[in-house]
Amino acid sequence: MWKSDMDSLDAAEVIERFLQNKSSYPQEWNDFVDTPQRRPEVEIIRRRCYELDPQVNRPGNSSPAALAELESIVAALRAGRD
Repeated sequence: MWKSDMDSLDAAEVIERFLQNKSSYPQEWNDFVDTPQRRPEVEIIRRRCYELDPQVNRPGNSSPAALAELESIVAALRAGRD
């Protein structure tokens, strides 16, 4: 089962790997968006990724705006860790 206690950096790394098409395993993104998180700040991000999933999880036909939003989420998560 996917972990439900991710921190912001963990979430940023999963999103980044998805964007770079370098997921740790084929279903990593799906496991992330489908697993509620205990930390409220990460759960908010996970829910937004879940909402964006239909727009970004289509190889070769993803929404540029939705992909840009995911990139923005990663930047914000990483900025919060500095």
